[in-house]
Amino acid sequence: MGFHSFDLQSAIYSTLNGDSTLDSLVGNNKVFDNVPQDTAYPYVKIGLENSRDIGTKSLDGKVYNVDIEVWSQYRGQKEIKEVMERVYNLFNNATISVSGASSVMSFVVATTTLVEADGLTRHGIVNVDFTVYDN
Repeated sequence: MGFHSFDLQSAIYSTLNGDSTLDSLVGNNKVFDNVPQDTAYPYVKIGLENSRDIGTKSLDGKVYNVDIEVWSQYRGQKEIKEVMERVYNLFNNATISVSGASSVMSFVVATTTLVEADGLTRHGIVNVDFTVYDN
């Protein structure tokens, strides 16, 4: 079984960054894994990941659980929920291509919205399971 973590992250990034609808919601090229200082809101960040083995005797597989985070300072929840909905639509019950893998299916496990301690910044999390099988 290959460890497809970075190839998966690259595929997630390409899917998010290549979507014109998401672009219209957050602005061009505002998808990050490390957010540059002074980045204007809103933006999307590829966040925490963990993985677990789901292989069998005859098939190598892993599930990668990834948080795709949305950040906003819009007054109210409209902006963050619109961006989260787009992320949901891109990854719920979807097939994506990952280098070295024969099959990658994704399903949204949960979504969360919260307000940060500053009382201003909204943080949304779309938690996605990516099931990856090797060639």
